[in-house]
Amino acid sequence: MNQHEFLKEIYNDFCTKHNLPKNKDGKFPSAGDYLYVEKEDIPFTDHQLKWLDNYIKLWEATNGGEDND
Repeated sequence: MNQHEFLKEIYNDFCTKHNLPKNKDGKFPSAGDYLYVEKEDIPFTDHQLKWLDNYIKLWEATNGGEDND
């Protein structure tokens, strides 16, 4: 498992444990998409918002999901 697959697994686990809503295709939206929804649509806790923000930073720090082989 490479680092991006691992990060995706962590992300899906977080979304599942926090009962975050999925898209119509049955997948979780990106962390960025969650951060830009109307706060009335999904009542995030401060912890969830901070986690999503930090996840985005970590994803970007690992080359935004692009593997350089």
